[in-house]
Amino acid sequence: MSITLPKRKGNSPNVSRGIPHIQLDQTSSKAVLTQLTEWAFSQPRVVERPSRASLPGTRALNLAPEFEPNGEAMIVGREFAHIHPMTSGSGSMHMRLPPKMASDIVDAGWGEWHPFALDGTMPNMVMVYSPRTKDELEVIKAIITSAVAFASANDV
Repeated sequence: MSITLPKRKGNSPNVSRGIPHIQLDQTSSKAVLTQLTEWAFSQPRVVERPSRASLPGTRALNLAPEFEPNGEAMIVGREFAHIHPMTSGSGSMHMRLPPKMASDIVDAGWGEWHPFALDGTMPNMVMVYSPRTKDELEVIKAIITSAVAFASANDV
């Protein structure tokens, strides 16, 4: 799946270096975060679980058990993405994507490489920045839709 990303407006947010990798400012409002999570966890093929790879309260997008996972998309187990809560990163996400899409997200300013992508531990893993507005939320939905497709081996 390929999408065309508009350039993200404004400067990149401040982000912690190292692990945990957290967005520090320009985070989602409670209303936008609620819209993001309600939409993300209502998607076909997605099962919500607590993240096994992030801080407490982080909600993971897991590939539903009836679908064959693409190992290159998984962070841990069937978790292919997670959304950080209001207490840490509010709406920023980590996910693994096809190489070109991950690069496009970074190049268009919608995210940055995760430290594990930079050190080769987990290729093509990015932090996707929090949506600040409803318009940005629509772009993030398209990115998540691509992540869901990549997570399913049948869509590779």
